Formats: sequence, C-alpha cells, structure tokens
Amino acid sequence: MSAKSFLKGAFILAFATILSKMMGSIYTIALQNLIGDRGMGLYQMAYPVYAMLLIITTAGFPIAIAKFVSEYHAIGDEDGARRIYRVSLMMVAMIGFVVAISLFVSAPIVAKWSGDPEATLALRAIAPALFTVPIVSAMRSYFQGWQWMTPTAISQIVEQLIRVVTILVGAYLLLRLGYGIVGAASMAAFGAVVGSLGGFIVMVIVFIRKRIPTRTLRRTEASLRLPKRLIVMRMIHYALPVSLGALMIPLISAVDAFTVTNMLKSLGLSQMMATQQFGLLAGRAFKLLMLPGALASSVAAALLPFVSVAHALGNQSELQRRVRSGLQVAVFMALPASLGMMILAKPIDIALFKNAQGMLSIQITSMTILLSVIEIVLMACLQGIGAVYAPLVGLIGSFFVKITGNLLLIRFFGIDGAAFATLLSYLFATGYGFMVLQRRTKLRLKIEEDIVKPLTVTLIMGAFLYAMYDQWTRFHFLLSPRWNALFITGICVFVGIGLYVFLLIVIGLIKEKELAAVPKVGPYLIFFCHRIGLFVREV
Repeated sequence: MSAKSFLKGAFILAFATILSKMMGSIYTIALQNLIGDRGMGLYQMAYPVYAMLLIITTAGFPIAIAKFVSEYHAIGDEDGARRIYRVSLMMVAMIGFVVAISLFVSAPIVAKWSGDPEATLALRAIAPALFTVPIVSAMRSYFQGWQWMTPTAISQIVEQLIRVVTILVGAYLLLRLGYGIVGAASMAAFGAVVGSLGGFIVMVIVFIRKRIPTRTLRRTEASLRLPKRLIVMRMIHYALPVSLGALMIPLISAVDAFTVTNMLKSLGLSQMMATQQFGLLAGRAFKLLMLPGALASSVAAALLPFVSVAHALGNQSELQRRVRSGLQVAVFMALPASLGMMILAKPIDIALFKNAQGMLSIQITSMTILLSVIEIVLMACLQGIGAVYAPLVGLIGSFFVKITGNLLLIRFFGIDGAAFATLLSYLFATGYGFMVLQRRTKLRLKIEEDIVKPLTVTLIMGAFLYAMYDQWTRFHFLLSPRWNALFITGICVFVGIGLYVFLLIVIGLIKEKELAAVPKVGPYLIFFCHRIGLFVREV
C-alpha cells in the first residue's frame, strides 16, 4: 500500500464524514435553538452515556470484523470470511440486546447520578439504539473487509438523514403538542433509533441486490477447522482493548455528565441554571469537537492498515515513514482548526447558538482540537503495531486527570473549569501515546518539517484571520448580529482554508503527489498550481 493509496482512502472517508457531520451540525444548531440550553442539557445527559456504552459494545468489533474478513479474503478463503462475519454478527447482536435492556431498566438511577431525574425519559428513548446500531456496524464492516466502501457510505448518509429529520420534526411536534422540553429532548434521543433502522434497511437491500457471488467461494481446510469458540475468542482478544481504548471522548463526556451539574448545584446554582450551564459546555463547546474528531477518525481508519503492513513485514524504516506521514496529516488538519476556532469563537457562538455565552468554553476547547486529533491518530498507529493496550493505559490515566481536574477547577472557574480539565486529560493521553509510539518504533520527527513549518504557516493564517475579523467588526452592516456573525465566520473559514493550503504548497509541505491523491479535485488543483508556477513540469 503506497502513501498515495493511504491519502486517497483518507480523503474518501473524510468526504463521507464531512457530509454526515454537515447534516449533524444542522440538527445540533436547530435543536439548540428549538429546545434551548435546558433541553440540550437533558439530551447531553443521555447521549454521552449512550455513546460510551455503544463504544464498549461495538467500537472494536467492526475493526476486528473488517480485519479478519480482509485477511481471509486475501488468502482466498471466502467461506472463512463469511463464517467470521456470521459469528461476529451474532455476538454483537447479543451483547447489544443485553446492554440496551440494562440501560432501559437502570435509566432512573443513571439520570439521578447525572444530577437531573428528568433525563430518565431521554435515556430510555435512546436505549434501543444500543441493539440496532451494533448490528448495522457489523454489516458495514463485512463489506469494508471486502474493500467495498459504497454500502457503508450510503447507509451512513441515509441513517444520518433519517436521524436528523426525526430529531427536528419529532421535537417540534412534541413541543407543539404540549409535551414540553423533557418530551422534545427525549424525541431527539430517539432519533438515533429511527436513523439506525434506516441504515439497517439500506444494508439489507444491499445484501439482497448485491450479494457477493457464492459460487466462487472457496472452503479451505482451515475454515473447516475453525470452531465458533475460537472465532469468538479471537474477536474478543482483538476487539476488547480496541473498544476500551476508544472511550476517550465519551468517557470524558460521561465524567462531565455525572459531575458538572452536581458540582454547580453545590456552588449554589439552581437545578435549572446548573443544567443550562452544562448545556453551554456540552451542547456548544464540546459539539464543535465532533467534526475534527470525525475527520481524524477517517484518517485513522485509512492509516491503520497502512501501518500494519509495514509492521508485519518488519520494515522499520518504512514503518517510521508511514507513522510520520499519519502524524503529519493529523497536525496539518488540527493546527489551523484549533487556532481558527480560538480566534473566531465569538462569531461562531453567535452564528450557531444566537449569543456568545459559551465563547470562553469554546476558546478553551479549541486548544483541545490539536491534542484530540493527534491522540486519535496515535491510537491507530499503536493498534497497527500491535500495542492495543497502550491506548487503554492512556485512557485510564486521562480519566483520573479529568476527574481530578473537574473537582478542583470547577470550584474556581465554574463551567469553564470543566473545559480546562478536558484539555489537561487530552494532554496526558497524547503525551503518553506519543511516548509509547516513539519507544516502540524509534520514531524521529523532523523538527523543521513536522513542527516549525506547519506552526509558522498556521500563525500566518491566524494573523490574517484576526485582522479580517477585527476589520469586519469596525463596520456596521444592515444585518442582524447572528447573520453578521454567520457571514464573517463563513468568509474567514473559506479564506483561511485557501490561504493555509496555498502556504503549505508554497513552502513545499504539500507536493504534487499529495494533490494527485485527492479524488476528483486533485487533477484540477495540480493544473492550477502549474498555471501559477507553484509546480514545475518535469521535461
């Protein structure tokens, strides 16, 4: 697998992710305006618990299914690949059913722990998704193992579309019918169930209409000897540490869900005010972490096999090169996103959520973007070299850092203290992961190319954005504050991305071969760069 293949796979996955997240952003913004900070607080008390349980249930299994299916397919044992899939599908369905029932029954207790008993209905509404989503994830991973990404992309888009429509239309109708904020927040939670059913229907249709031909399947002696118990043990051995290591974001969200509201109440805030403050943090600042994190996950998904092949072949120099390439992509993405969000925190907050009450939390959280993106990519590298327990150790350490940070910092800084604690927890996880990766791969970074040049380009872009925003605020246009903020945010993001990529090309961090890996758009970018003299055609 070449670097170009890795980049192309990363771009394809990133494009699908952006499309889904754009729809997700629509519902997040609209839902915030529909049910307010109080409603978002109730919704966010349910969603982190669901996300954490979902990762425990599914995060490692889709990766394991895709890995083992692709391995059996590579050696020509298609029957063994299907056997892996069938057994794994039964496993995730059984685990998902048990976890879904458990959350439904224990919802009142979990809601009480979260600090607001009215979150019970939202927890019960989202519980069935813990059964349906793992099944859909397993079906997608089977096709990914065959290196067929189209079914996954289509089902993800359909699932997200149905989810968004259910959330917004359902919440609006329940408010109109008099069910109040609690009912609307619960319907928002139930959108995950309806959306996953839509994704499931798509996958069933794909299985029926595009079934992989069975007449060419080969049954080797190895597949005949492969008992179900061995398959189960192999899946658990690989999937368990991967699942636990992927808990970083939902576990931190769960810590906030269980501690922030209760601590704010202990400082004298009312139940409603404490829940509203929590909604500012979870519904605004932390929501803005989702897109960079999702893009990093796309890079990680393409990077893992890229690193695994070099590690399996024992090629240390190639392994170091591939790990460094992955980290470069992570830094190139995260640095401008982090600084840009810090500079534009106020207009982003106003544009998306009507006012700037969450501005400081967004600015603090923006510093977390760089660390979270690098941490996700580091985790993929560690899994690729077989160090599947290292991310788990980092998670445990960051968990204690987060709890300690919340207990200490919220008392002094209020809701912003929780944002600071999240920053510290990611700092620990990223530092530990990099230390382990460097020790296992003998990785050596090139300070100028990997740190100095990207940082310089980012600072130039940041200075330009700050000047643009500062000049914009000096003029008074006949626009509402929200439309004005939306307009300047859009312009700054568009100009900032263009300037950043242009500067990366100018200083040689992005070359023609990297642009060639961009699907569809790459040839046009290369042609443009040749026309303006950034690239020189070889004679």
